[in-house]
Amino acid sequence: MNRFPVFKSQLGYLLEQYVEYRRMRGYKSQSGEDDICQFDSYAAASPITANILTKELVEAYIARRPGEKRTTQTHRISTVRCFGKYLVRCGIDAYILPNGVLPIAKYDFIPHVLSTGEVVRLINVADSLPYRANYPRRHIVMPMMFRLIYGCGLRVSEACSLQINDVDLQTGVLLVRAAKFNKDRYVPMAQILLQRCQRYFAKTILTGNIKSPFLPSPSGGFYNRSTVGYTFRQCLAIAGIPHFDDGPTVHSLRHSFAVHNLVRWGTEGKDIDTLLPYLSAYLGHENLLGTERYLRMTTEMFPALREKISTGCSWLIPEVAHHED
Repeated sequence: MNRFPVFKSQLGYLLEQYVEYRRMRGYKSQSGEDDICQFDSYAAASPITANILTKELVEAYIARRPGEKRTTQTHRISTVRCFGKYLVRCGIDAYILPNGVLPIAKYDFIPHVLSTGEVVRLINVADSLPYRANYPRRHIVMPMMFRLIYGCGLRVSEACSLQINDVDLQTGVLLVRAAKFNKDRYVPMAQILLQRCQRYFAKTILTGNIKSPFLPSPSGGFYNRSTVGYTFRQCLAIAGIPHFDDGPTVHSLRHSFAVHNLVRWGTEGKDIDTLLPYLSAYLGHENLLGTERYLRMTTEMFPALREKISTGCSWLIPEVAHHED
């Protein structure tokens, strides 16, 4: 665990509580705490003195600086907005940035999202993989691998790295260790996926060290991503799902998990602004910026849901004009 930062501003005691809260939730990223420390340093040196998070201080801090990259400003905006929302949830008076303030982050890479029908076809093909003597258990492991990635929104590397003791077959909770951003997280499975894991475990008769792979390769070690990707592309071809140079890839199952959940929530009229932090934590994102692109993808792919989703999340979903910068 990183050493606890020393804060110097009048907001220091609140920032200490916020960092402790983040760590209790499993956040271990040094960069996230560095952003918080930068805000503390600014607040300590600022002529704007207050022991609460004021509008004046927030607006001064997030103002774009000469020659500054937009992503740098976005990090500052995200830091103080998340801090403000934390304070308000704790019943502490604080200024929260209004909707429409967060600038749009532009991505050159557009993730592939499979339809629910394509996911079903892909999994069915994986279930039908034949036994091969040189790839023992592949026909059992790969269907489980794909189900865990899609059903839990895991990164491919996270699924490959699962150990036997990371999968609680009683509670149905996965422990994803030191994932991206060096952050552990607990991921609960749906009941139907838990039952599948229980049957899989009994069928594969995994033995040995509890730190052994839950999804073992033919050699008994951990699968590497390229091998998983090769099998995934084989399944795509058999399922009749087109594959291009940029995808779909195994990681598309994770993208599909996020978008499919947002679509379901939007269709059911759920409060996405309230649910989004849970999705962000479930996916292991450091902050809501990582989840923002899934919101944009969802509203672009399903225009009928834009109004429902934008009602609570317009601070993350830009107006059309923002694309023209």
